[in-house]
Amino acid sequence: MSVRVKMKTYIAPLLLIIAIVAGSLTGLFSSFEVSQVDFFILAMLFFLFYNVSFDKFLQGVKNRKYLSIAWVSNFVLIATLAFIIASIFVDRSSVVFVGLIMYLVAPCTDWFLGFTKLANGDVEINSALLPINLLSQILLLPVYLYIFTANNISVPFDSFYDVLINWVLLPFVLAQLSRFVVMKWRKKALKKSESLAEFGMLVSLVLLVFSLFNSNIDSLIGNISLLPIIFTVIFIFFLITYFLMKYVAKKFSLSKKEEVSLTMTTAARNAPLMLGISLGIFPQETTIHLVLIIGMLVEFPHLITLTYLLTLRGGISRDLNLISVKSLDT
Repeated sequence: MSVRVKMKTYIAPLLLIIAIVAGSLTGLFSSFEVSQVDFFILAMLFFLFYNVSFDKFLQGVKNRKYLSIAWVSNFVLIATLAFIIASIFVDRSSVVFVGLIMYLVAPCTDWFLGFTKLANGDVEINSALLPINLLSQILLLPVYLYIFTANNISVPFDSFYDVLINWVLLPFVLAQLSRFVVMKWRKKALKKSESLAEFGMLVSLVLLVFSLFNSNIDSLIGNISLLPIIFTVIFIFFLITYFLMKYVAKKFSLSKKEEVSLTMTTAARNAPLMLGISLGIFPQETTIHLVLIIGMLVEFPHLITLTYLLTLRGGISRDLNLISVKSLDT
């Protein structure tokens, strides 16, 4: 997993940038059909859901203290922080605000596990968060949008039902059935299929980003001035989140592995899923899609930096402990 994640941390942002440039340039001459965009969304969500394992949930669910702290951190503290920061920098009546809320309130359900492993966190307990985070963010998203935006912008809440059935529940059921069949057919093939699903998600995500910029280049160019403010909000959010989780870990006396795990689950956001949902609920609001794509581009280097800081700090702590032990021996 480590080698694959290390490659993905560098390749994924590069591929997304290439997709943005290529989609924008080709969009000046011809555009994708909507049906092709829908196919890429469904494919991306299928591969994303394929790697959600309920077996891992059962392995890590015993640590109820950590799971409770992580849930409250992700869905209460982080959600509140997202609203406050976005409100300071962005007009609450704008679609940019909606895009930022959708991006910032949804914790990751896939690649954050790889970064947890690289940073020497507890992969098992964070694996238990996958189905919890997935179900919670789907159920709470309309609540967040209603509380944070309902008074200022028209949110089509009636569309949530159709979107959740056709764009979330259907690919989720198909993905889990496929996973079950593979596991029963040949258990050893499951890990290989998970790697293929991870690759498939990245490919379909890149194609989706390409098609979005291809189809909406004119609208996106018109919103280019929004980039600095979006970057600013996301950067400040990640910065405050890091120090807030350090405080939470210390307050509740979490172990070093648990602190790393908490840092990673609150740092990574679920932009692919939110992008899919936003395309179903807000198909014409290209600015919201742009916010989510920018979030993905910022998130990868952020997670790489976090991994470096956490492993560096862990290495220094181990060295100090070794020095202390040797001093006592002498």
